[in-house]
Amino acid sequence: MANDLADLGTLEKAWRPLTAAERPKAEYYVGMASRAIRRRWQDIDLRITNPGDRLTHEDVADVVVQMVLSAVDGPPVRGAKSFSESVGPMSRTATLLAGSTNPANIEDWMVEVIEGRSAALPQFHAPPSGRYENLFEWQEGRS
Repeated sequence: MANDLADLGTLEKAWRPLTAAERPKAEYYVGMASRAIRRRWQDIDLRITNPGDRLTHEDVADVVVQMVLSAVDGPPVRGAKSFSESVGPMSRTATLLAGSTNPANIEDWMVEVIEGRSAALPQFHAPPSGRYENLFEWQEGRS
């Protein structure tokens, strides 16, 4: 069996120290995330060790850690986007996600990291300007 793509030490650096009760659950989710990545990209281990490939072990570990955090650091209701609870006279509210509640779900930004298309570029969209250019012409300045 292949090694996991991240370790618990990396998870603890990103989150907090794990309790003894949380460690087995976190180990399971690290393994699950590693298996999900290896199922989608069978050559991931070769790419990590290839010096000509820009993908590093740290990049893949970042993806694994975020997949694990979505499973272990989520709201108490699985699949909830937000959760609130009040004590008296008892109230619980959960807003559920419209998408998958699978903690091994690979998000778009994770695909970009692994496939090498992640370039942080600004995105800007503006409607056509219309004919407003003459509003910014100062008649006093013309000779």
